[in-house]
Amino acid sequence: MKQYDVGVLALRGHYHCNIAWEPTMRWLESQIPNSKFVLHSYNFDGLESAFQNGELDFLLTSPGQATTFARRLPINWLATQKKGHELPFSKAIASSVIVRADSPYHSLKDIEYAKIAAVSEKAFGGFIAFHFEMDKLGYFRSSFFDRIQFTGPPTDNLIRSVENGDIDVAIAPACTLEEMVEEGFIERSQFRVLGQQEHDGFTCAVSTPLYPNWTFAKTDRASNEIGKKVTQALLAMPANALAAESANNVGWTLPESSLNVDKVYQHFDMHPLQKPWTQQMEDWLHRNPYLALTLIAGLFGLNIYHVLLELRFKRSKKVLRKTLEDLREKSSMLEHAQRIMIVGELGSSLAHEINQPLSAIKNYSHGVKLRIEKGNKSEELLPVMEKIQQQVTAASDIIQRLRDLIHKKPIEKRRFWLGTLVNDTYRLVEHDFQRNNISIEINSNGEPNMVSADYTGLQQLLLNLLNNAKDACIKMGQTTEALVVRIELIYLVDQVRIMIIDNGIGIEDETTPLEQAFYTTKKDGLGLGLAICRDVIENHDGMMKYSSVKPRGCCVEVILPYQKG
Repeated sequence: MKQYDVGVLALRGHYHCNIAWEPTMRWLESQIPNSKFVLHSYNFDGLESAFQNGELDFLLTSPGQATTFARRLPINWLATQKKGHELPFSKAIASSVIVRADSPYHSLKDIEYAKIAAVSEKAFGGFIAFHFEMDKLGYFRSSFFDRIQFTGPPTDNLIRSVENGDIDVAIAPACTLEEMVEEGFIERSQFRVLGQQEHDGFTCAVSTPLYPNWTFAKTDRASNEIGKKVTQALLAMPANALAAESANNVGWTLPESSLNVDKVYQHFDMHPLQKPWTQQMEDWLHRNPYLALTLIAGLFGLNIYHVLLELRFKRSKKVLRKTLEDLREKSSMLEHAQRIMIVGELGSSLAHEINQPLSAIKNYSHGVKLRIEKGNKSEELLPVMEKIQQQVTAASDIIQRLRDLIHKKPIEKRRFWLGTLVNDTYRLVEHDFQRNNISIEINSNGEPNMVSADYTGLQQLLLNLLNNAKDACIKMGQTTEALVVRIELIYLVDQVRIMIIDNGIGIEDETTPLEQAFYTTKKDGLGLGLAICRDVIENHDGMMKYSSVKPRGCCVEVILPYQKG
């Protein structure tokens, strides 16, 4: 009696494998005299190892594993089983995405962050077919598939894990759910299959297309003669035979084409006939040595060119940084020169403003002297001394404001009332305006808000604009009309507008580059006033506009958005 070893993939476990396929072994023995067929159940790796080691005469496995075997080692496909869940077609391999009936997941798109498990990354009817279908639909990124757990056989445990709530989703081979229901292990009403696809005559709920069923194949260890007899015996098996009923099939048919299975493996670069990219690269280098050398030389040249560019860039960057530092230094010097010029233009006003507290101090001091000569008590002198102290503080404040203007500190924004800034600036120019018979009007509209800004920078801006307005009025010469400069503060929801309006000579040509550095209409001017004004405004994310006023005059509008302090 001749013994033949048959390796079977035990997806649902070794016990279930023996129950399902031992009757098929007995059927073959009944059809082939003097033969004994011994069933060996394996997981994926075990079946592959036994096959490669030459321990088996026949294989009974999934289409995916059969395809990978057939493309690497010589085997002959003898027959494909027909499942009882389909019409006389031999396609019954697919994947079912199974959840509990009360699961919050209702479509395949919903499961992106669910806890998912499958039997094995090598299981075609399970993970591979599911992965291929999701790639076709474009649903998930690679990280989604990396999170899937692989539990190993038996597949029944996947369904039970879903039932117990240990996992959210099970990716199981087609018909596993229905077979467990038929065997009385679970209730069908407790589960749902997501993304169901309809296939004519196929009664199992599946989430992917159908692929060829399990294949019975012969290895090189068995002769062609016994292979022919096994094929004849399998094809002769009636649908109602015990062997068919035990395996839950309706017999066997001729081997089904594995073209669709090949396409799936090619999609994942897993096909056994596909060479790894390293081997493909090596073959290409052998076929195109001169082109390869040219490419290598080109890449080497590009690297050298890149290094040279990097060195040149670093040198240029160093030069540019030094140039920028020089520009900043010169800009600071020019700004300082312009502030000194402003102080010079304010000379008479500053002298007048400082003279007022000094005159008051002189008068109070003279009064104290007279009271001392009269013998007044020291307590009676305290009010006068306090007034002298107040005037000293006022003079000190004037000098401090002057120092801040001349020696401007680095830009430091703080919160203050804009009205306070306008009044401080007004006091600096008041005497000079009065001396030239020019009146200043200050108006405010809207609800005043504090601003977060560079106090000294804005004061320099206002001084420039007020001095320009004063000069425009002086150029009017003799006129019967009163010369007026108006300061309008307009508080809006998200910004404040400062408008300086004069009735002087106005702008001769609105295309004149007033904000251009070194452009000036004054004989001894530096041409920096409005250019510095522009820089101050840009530092506050604001803008400045100027326009003519009818019948004559000029309006400069400064728009400053409120900034968080």
